Amino acid sequence: MSTTVGRSLGRYRAPIVVVAMLSSLLLIVPFLVLVATSWTSGSFILFPPEGFSLDWYAEVLADPEWTESFRLSLWTAALSTAIAAVLGTLAAIGLTRVRHTTARRWIRTLFIVPIALPPIAYAVGLYGVTVDLPFLRGTLATLVVGHALIALPYVFVIVSGGIARIDPALRPAASTLGARWPLILWKIELPAILPYLLSGALFAFVVVFDEVVLAVFLMPPGEQTLPLQMLNASQEAFSPELTAASTLVSGLALLVLAIVPVGRVLRRRAGRAASPRPAEGQAAPEGVTP
Repeated sequence: MSTTVGRSLGRYRAPIVVVAMLSSLLLIVPFLVLVATSWTSGSFILFPPEGFSLDWYAEVLADPEWTESFRLSLWTAALSTAIAAVLGTLAAIGLTRVRHTTARRWIRTLFIVPIALPPIAYAVGLYGVTVDLPFLRGTLATLVVGHALIALPYVFVIVSGGIARIDPALRPAASTLGARWPLILWKIELPAILPYLLSGALFAFVVVFDEVVLAVFLMPPGEQTLPLQMLNASQEAFSPELTAASTLVSGLALLVLAIVPVGRVLRRRAGRAASPRPAEGQAAPEGVTP
């Protein structure tokens, strides 16, 4: 840890590193045990597993209940993420147009507060809405809206961080040159915050895809999302089929979250490849390493 933060820790550096490693183990070891139990050739969840087999993965992928619940979760999570991405981005951009500092601070707090509220509060409230509005009964509309409400703050926070990195002089300069706000939004702001928008959308997708509390209250009869299917399976029969499904879901979440750092690496490499290099015999500009 030769960084500034590492040097500033001083004598507390070693204990902090030890605590961080132990905390990482507390997160990683249960997942590794989960994966190992899904490879068992037996009929019960045991660790260490009995033999090695991928039959339980085949059972999950061939079972219509699991595949249909996965398809439903994928569809509802994608739709909720799209709604949250649009509304969260518009809210973050619109907040920059608020002149009053106090009003801007309160509005930002209102958008972030849903992160701190328990999902069951949304579930009970939305369930009451479906009771009062009969045309919503038996539909997935309230579930999608509930997931979008949970995902929106994540998009809002990440996109707001991206907007804060935009040079504040760009908008006045474009306005001085005659560009109206739609053109400024399309040509300056949206391209600058696009990476943050994608990051927020991916993070929101992972959050709502694994959400189960709203599904318990709002799912129409006869339909189940994948987390709800896993919850019901754990109550009925605690078999390796459940751990296999859990491993597949965890792998999907890790794959989605890996898109962000991989995309950053690819953009850096593309930027380095596109940057002009000085001609042979010509000195590089100051501060630039060829």
